[in-house]
Amino acid sequence: MTKSDIVDRITRQSGMKKKEVLYIIDNFIEKVLESANRGERIEIRGFGTFYQAEKRSREVYSPIAGKKIFIPAKKTIIFRPSKATERQLDIKGA
Repeated sequence: MTKSDIVDRITRQSGMKKKEVLYIIDNFIEKVLESANRGERIEIRGFGTFYQAEKRSREVYSPIAGKKIFIPAKKTIIFRPSKATERQLDIKGA
């Protein structure tokens, strides 16, 4: 499912204009990313938590290059589903 699909479904269900729904979704994504970038946790009760984490640097073997290569540390955004979301999706047998 794409962002466009989500916008279309919400537009049909809510009766809102497509432009309004797109504005809300874009702002939601923007606020989540801004907060994560500041190191804040974004908790949506009953859905899950978004937060920023740092992956450590490591060496891995590249079969294409035929040698070990170094992968530097980087920051990434993590989503951890709530227990309610896990139960609804039957994740990890919750």
